[in-house]
Amino acid sequence: MKLKSTLIIMLLLIITNQSAMADSWTGADKGKHITVTAAISTAVTGYARNQGCSKVESFFWGFGAALVVGAIKEEADKHNDSSDSSSKDFAADALGGAAGALISAQFAWKF
Repeated sequence: MKLKSTLIIMLLLIITNQSAMADSWTGADKGKHITVTAAISTAVTGYARNQGCSKVESFFWGFGAALVVGAIKEEADKHNDSSDSSSKDFAADALGGAAGALISAQFAWKF
């Protein structure tokens, strides 16, 4: 249990730090990428847990959903002249997705 608590606290610190220092990693939108994908993965993971999936299965459902949304967004940015597609944006999507899914998988959700 201590390991899980420590991992959750570390992920929250990373997210907080990343959001606060978003400009230092080439763009002010990294915090938005992290926040949106964390919200998506939290919702999907919670839904999967509510449907009876294990922690591991629900983590992968949530994380996968966040990565799919991030990949679609970055692909759309490639075709939009006003936006730049970035592997760093996708890395921020992966970080947010992993954090949201990891934290959400720890709870037994009841809707």
